[in-house]
Formats: sequence, C-alpha cells, structure tokens
Amino acid sequence: MSTTDYKHPEYVRMLPLWQQVRDTCAGSHAVKARREAYLPNPSEDPNSTEGRRRYQSYLQRAVYLNATGRTLQGLVGVAFSNWPRFVLPRGAEYLADDVNGSGVGLVNQAQSALADVLQTGRGGLLADCSSRDETEQLRPRTQAEAEAEGWRVTLNYYAAERILTWEVQGDRLTRLVLQETHAKYEGGEVEYIPQLRELVMEGGKQVVHIWRQFSDKGKFIKVATYKTSLPSITFHFIGAENNDPWPDTPPLLDLSDLNLAHYRNSADYEESAFLMGQPMLAITGVTDEWVKERGAVYVGSRAPLALPTGGDAKFLQVQPNTLAKEAMQDKERMMAMMGARLLAPTAAPMTATQSASETKAAYSVLSNVCDNLSEAYRAALGSVARMLNPYSPDQVDFAIDTRFNDLMLDANAIRETVAAWQAGLVPQSDAWATLRRLGVVDQGKTDDQLRAEIDAQGPALDLDAA
Repeated sequence: MSTTDYKHPEYVRMLPLWQQVRDTCAGSHAVKARREAYLPNPSEDPNSTEGRRRYQSYLQRAVYLNATGRTLQGLVGVAFSNWPRFVLPRGAEYLADDVNGSGVGLVNQAQSALADVLQTGRGGLLADCSSRDETEQLRPRTQAEAEAEGWRVTLNYYAAERILTWEVQGDRLTRLVLQETHAKYEGGEVEYIPQLRELVMEGGKQVVHIWRQFSDKGKFIKVATYKTSLPSITFHFIGAENNDPWPDTPPLLDLSDLNLAHYRNSADYEESAFLMGQPMLAITGVTDEWVKERGAVYVGSRAPLALPTGGDAKFLQVQPNTLAKEAMQDKERMMAMMGARLLAPTAAPMTATQSASETKAAYSVLSNVCDNLSEAYRAALGSVARMLNPYSPDQVDFAIDTRFNDLMLDANAIRETVAAWQAGLVPQSDAWATLRRLGVVDQGKTDDQLRAEIDAQGPALDLDAA
C-alpha cells in the first residue's frame, strides 16, 4: 500500500479539538488570531465595511484571561517537582543528556511530552536507529549497515498532529505514518521539505519507508527504505486515558471551552462599557434658533452654560448592567473548580484532610497522564535495549513521582527521616530517596554520587560540642 498524506478519520475528527486547546494555552494573541472561530461577529451585516470596522474594535477590546495556559504550566510544574526515576540500558547512557540527537535531555523531553498530552490527550515515542538525514539512494539497508555508517539509537517524541494514520490487527500495530520535516541545507540556506515516515510490518519485521514532497502540490516520493530485524513496530502511543492507538479526549478541553466562553462574555462586557460608560449631556427647553446661535457647547466648572428661560441641562448616565460581568465571574468560579485554582490560593482555610482530598481530586487526571507517560517511556526504553542487545536486553525504568500531595518542604519529616536513618531503622538509600522527594537533596544525583561527595567533604562538624 503506497504512502500518501492520508489522515485517519479519528485524526480528522480530533484535529479541531487539538487546535482549540493549543490556541487557548498559547494565549491572547493565538486566540484573537482565530477571529470569528472563537469570537463571532455581532454585526447584522458582518461583511459590510461598517460590520468589519465594528468587529475589529470589538475584537481589540475583548480580554482573554489565559486560565488554560497557566493551569497547564502549573500542572507540569507539579508533576516534575520531583526528579523522575529512570534506568537506561548500557550503551544508551547518552540519552539522559541527548535523547533525540538535538541536545535535548530525557527529562526535558518528558516535560514537553507531558505538556503536549495534557493539551491533546495524544502523543507517541519512537525508538529509532535510523537517521533524520537518510540517504536518498533508493535501496534498503540493514541495521548493521546503519550502525557502520555511524547512526545511533534515538528516542523521538511525536505530537498528536504528526501521527497521521495507523493500522492495527487485533491489538498489534501493523502500520503507522508519521509527519516530519526534512531540512535541506544548500549555499548557506535551508529548505524545509515535507517528509513522511512509514513504519510497516513486512514479513514479520519492521520496515521503514521515507517519503518526501518536493513541490507544494506534488506527490510524496519514496526516497529511502530501511529494513530492520525488529519483530514489532517500535512506536509507543501515549494517551490521557490509556496507551492504545486511539485518540483520547484532551484533558484540558473542558477548561478550554469555559475559557473561550469567558472570553466571549468579556467582549460583550467591554463593548457595553465602551458604548454606555460615558455620560451624555442632555439639554431641554431650547429651540433650534438657540442651538444655531449658541454653536458649540462646552461643559465643566470653567465653562458656564447660559440657558434660555425654562431651559435645563443634565447628564444622562446609564445604570450599571452587570449581567455580562456576572457571567464572567460565574465562569471564573467554574474554571477554578476544574483545575484553574492553581492560579491563586484558596480564599477559605482548609484542614489538612480537606487539603489532601482537594489535591487528590485536582490531580487525578494529571496522575493518570503521568502514569501513562511513564509506561510509554519504559516501553520505548525497552525497545532501545532490544535494539542494542536483542539476545539479552537490559532492564530499564522510567517513573514520574505522582505523590502530588507531598510537595512541601517539611522540617519534621526531614528531622524524623534523618533520625530513623541514624538509628538504623531505615536503609541509607531509602533516607536519601525521601530527602530527594522533599527537595533537600539534588534529585539528579545518584546514591553513589552522594556517597562520594560526603566522603570528599571530610568529617562532619560537632555542633553539640560548640
């Protein structure tokens, strides 16, 4: 089956939702750039010159409160408050500092992946031992040939929009098409060429086909084929609910919907304040002749207004219309209930039990996504281990700490942990693990590094004697 830029029906269905959540996370400029998609034109004739002029002012005055984006930042910060635990296969230790050949470390990639899956509910990791700059010679290559040419195993993340289509038989992935960009450098300039990476099972082994589109309206042409001895496709899906190939509902979608509704209320409120907020002078008991004779009318303490007998002047001030503002405040309260309460501290004090309960409820979705992300990384690192040593792959691990209700530095916990360690009630390694979680010890340091640093600093100070 030849590869094109065909997109799976589920991809087409979910794409507008992904775009919406990404826009609402990106902020005011991205939301306003979409114009009528998120803020309808209220004019009776939106295509007229006056309708377009009014809409431009309507759009400019609207205020977008980026609760969705700020909540996303808060959730990622909470998830990575503790350093993830990971074990890499021998020969792939470089992945900790350079996971995909661009200098991005493993944990940094995981942070970006988490932010991405929270927005779309979808992503994936590809364990790959081919190169992003495959030769354009139309010939197959073996894994041994690739290694001889200096290629190495990488772990690449693909956002939901780049996973174009997939095929499964039972629960087994048999074909996958990923969207990429090939950078061609020539004469000091760079040209970006659309590229597709097709992974397909052929004869019980994974085969990679590379396709490129050399003109805007041209077809994709196969430029390379890469054969492997791998018995399965080394791509691992990440989802919000589970890690199967089917897209999940974006976790931040409901908050995004509410954020846009708040934005539309804001546009109505700001227009009302602009049109009705200024007081207007009204004069009664005057004639047309007086108006013509008087000419311009100036008001203020330094500009007395002389009126004819029986004339009167007063300012008309519209009574406050708080309906739109109340609607905005209602939506702010709902957004806080849906997770945006990370934006500000709670107004009412809570007991420790209430606080723990609120925290678990707030982070239940985050915890599930983190568990799915950890599972996908373990599976992807397992693929890396099998590529490096297919006969005896190393044990690997990757785990994000999801104990989100234990994030505050606790002096009592530190004191008790150290006391239990000194009394011989807990192993030194467990004490260090607790101190890492509490933020006392650098989470990136291994037990061996800590032990070496402690030995190098010499004997401890005897503060009691002082």
